[in-house]
Amino acid sequence: MEKRRFDFISDIKTASLTGVVVLHCMLFYSIEQMFAEHAEQPDRIVSFLCNYLNAILISSFVCCSGFLFANNIIVKKRTVLYSIKDRFKRLVVPYFLYGAFWLVPTYTFFDIETYGRDKGTGLLEGYKSMLLGVFSDHLWFLLMLFWVTLVFILMTPLFKKKLLPVMFIIVLGLSLLVEYCVDFPYYKVTQVSTYLLPFFLGVVLYFFFSKLDSLPTAVTGTAAAVFGAAALLYDRFCDSGIVPYWGLKLCGACFTWFLFLTLNRSERMLKFRDSRIMKYTREHSMRMYLLNCPFVYIYFRILNPIVGDNPVICILANFVLTMLTLYLAVWLMDKVTGLAGTVVQKA
Repeated sequence: MEKRRFDFISDIKTASLTGVVVLHCMLFYSIEQMFAEHAEQPDRIVSFLCNYLNAILISSFVCCSGFLFANNIIVKKRTVLYSIKDRFKRLVVPYFLYGAFWLVPTYTFFDIETYGRDKGTGLLEGYKSMLLGVFSDHLWFLLMLFWVTLVFILMTPLFKKKLLPVMFIIVLGLSLLVEYCVDFPYYKVTQVSTYLLPFFLGVVLYFFFSKLDSLPTAVTGTAAAVFGAAALLYDRFCDSGIVPYWGLKLCGACFTWFLFLTLNRSERMLKFRDSRIMKYTREHSMRMYLLNCPFVYIYFRILNPIVGDNPVICILANFVLTMLTLYLAVWLMDKVTGLAGTVVQKA
């Protein structure tokens, strides 16, 4: 398959990570109060949007990871050992690097309260909690994705034989086992239960990609609308406890997958994705995600006393300021690392 046909996959991943930054800016107004710090007046509409975005963003990214994982195994013929080393280097190592040099220092300095870190927690205690995978905040995503990918790497023999029904049974059984039988608070192992099936969905979509890609635009657009509506309805049932939460994640992942498959056929979309700002965002979206949360908290603390009673203005201002800061931070990181490389070469 030609590389350009997979462009929409990178677009989904970029949109998902950028969307999570939007979600973080909105969570201060969520009725569920997912952040320890929050606005005095929660907003019902914002809370609804938070639940919806939470259902589709990370699951969409994980689905794309499953899609690309399938491509790596089938086309690039990567071995099990190589795949494990590669995922460890790309996911676990960044967790500890960003945790040690960014997450713990900034959360300690600004005394940000979050899961695994109480108000007033010292630097050493923060490091201990981070090293155990308890205090991770937004970096939880890296650990979760490593465990999910590891499961599929170990199923490579089944994968190469295209035994998808057998893989589905294993994935479903493991999801239920972790969901109802595992109580392990370290390294986000329990998060696996929610995202194994979205990853498997990406694998399935890869095997049927040629057929799906040949569907008329009207069909793919309709599919996107149907899955988007299904995610809305499914969210209602999830609140009632009638259906498992991962079903909502699957609907959300299908929605974004068919939406971007449809948009990828538009000339305007192609021009937009080829713009300088989009190319830069696509290239650095993961680093921007890994840096985002402290800035979101800081700007909320600044904006809340001024425009906190207006959720739209506060959220929009927080997002714009955070994104501008992230672009600047990534640019500075590149400059510093480039300068360091030049000094080493001259030494």
